[in-house]
Amino acid sequence: MRRAIGGLMMGAALVATGCHRRPDRQQAAAQPSAAVQQIAWREGDVDDAFAEAKEANKPVLLYWGAKWCPPCNAMRSTLFKDPAFVAQTRAFIPVHLDGDAKGAQSWGEKFGIQGYPTVILLRPDHSEITRLSGGSTAGALAEVLRVAATHAGSTEDLLKRADDPSTLAADDWRLLASFDWLDDPKHFGDQKKEVAFIARLAEAAPDPVMKRHFALTSLFMAGGGKDVAELNADQQAEVRAVLPAILSDYSEVKANRQELSYGTTPLILALPDPAERQALSAQLVAAMDKVAADASVPLGDRLSAVNAEVALSKAANGGKIAPALLAKVRERVALADHAATDPMMRQAVMPNAGQALADAGDKAGAERLWKAELPHAIAPYYFMVDLAGLEEDAKDYPAAIGWLRQAAETAQGPATRIQWAILYSDGVVRMTPGDKAAVAQSAGMVIDALAQNSGDYAQRTAKKADDWGKKMREWAGKHDGGAVLARLGTRMGQVCPASDATAVCRNVLKTA
Repeated sequence: MRRAIGGLMMGAALVATGCHRRPDRQQAAAQPSAAVQQIAWREGDVDDAFAEAKEANKPVLLYWGAKWCPPCNAMRSTLFKDPAFVAQTRAFIPVHLDGDAKGAQSWGEKFGIQGYPTVILLRPDHSEITRLSGGSTAGALAEVLRVAATHAGSTEDLLKRADDPSTLAADDWRLLASFDWLDDPKHFGDQKKEVAFIARLAEAAPDPVMKRHFALTSLFMAGGGKDVAELNADQQAEVRAVLPAILSDYSEVKANRQELSYGTTPLILALPDPAERQALSAQLVAAMDKVAADASVPLGDRLSAVNAEVALSKAANGGKIAPALLAKVRERVALADHAATDPMMRQAVMPNAGQALADAGDKAGAERLWKAELPHAIAPYYFMVDLAGLEEDAKDYPAAIGWLRQAAETAQGPATRIQWAILYSDGVVRMTPGDKAAVAQSAGMVIDALAQNSGDYAQRTAKKADDWGKKMREWAGKHDGGAVLARLGTRMGQVCPASDATAVCRNVLKTA
């Protein structure tokens, strides 16, 4: 179920936040620069941040997230506390935009940002310099900030010039290498075109390490999120060329750790030669074990390093894993549980810890872990959706729906309440489609959440509501629900914001 909420943080995408309060501007300015150990966030007022940026002739660093989002909390706990990164942010006006803040979804639509977390760098005229991939190392991202602080072009200009890579300077390549390709709804509407574009960058990149990084990113995206990637002969040949070279150099393993954790298994399984698959699998597992043992790697990434081994073992053993690997997963989860000592880090790590147990077959252990988080979690409603997923997998639909309803009732923040109400409604439609009263009640909760919204019907909120409306129309067509849908549509039209000039909101439940 968690995959329905957020996405892969690939910067954790592959990534998707915080309530990080900034010091008062005058107080921050009065502190000696050497003593500043945190980013001086401007909270929520984007217009004010751009006005200040114009006055100071500085670019803006905009961080978009949500307090429930695990990769957001990971970013706040690691990257945003890294001294080198923090030091480089002083060349920017940093603004934190919580996805539930007034106007946040409209700003997200304006800047073409959708997934949590997203970090974009912008000029005072609102043009985009670049967007950062959180999967890069803190040192690499600090270097990107250094480059971006004085970079003259825009993202659009850079991508256009990259059609002829011979025109790119060294700093252009640095920006492209740390660009958030996996969560960019603005610049590429066609993923196949984006994959081909990144593949061309891999061919033209000025050094072998960068070539391999672009190639792995392109291959990962070409896999399309399937358990076994559908690769053509040329792409298979590239896997054979690129993957062993990355896995033999730990610095490259560390730099590409999230792609390796989440996206490399489907590439290996796509190779036709069993012996080749076995050799690459062993090399991948050994490399990821080094990541797990590396104290300089963020805790969440160390935990996720076992993901590839679990996926490979399940592929080789009919969906099951060996007892020794289950013990290894439990040991890694116990280490993460012990090391995650503050609420922010636990919100970042414990969802994935429970998922690691569930993926390894220990669903009872996952349930115990997630239930233990509920009394003290930053966002307990997030774990409730995970618990609903376990019950749905066990086909205990009343229990699953109970968790989803509780999550929707306790979610906090206008955009979040809408999203969690949609998760509840979708679950009812999926698990008990014949119960029209339950479908109507859960859909009514979505409408109530929309009615409580601040009028910020845009971006994530609009997309999720639109997707929900399509599912409701499909349900009505299959289960004689036209009368229910008509009543809900009338009610929906009454709560849509006055700013809905194009009737997008009003049409969400409208039949053709």
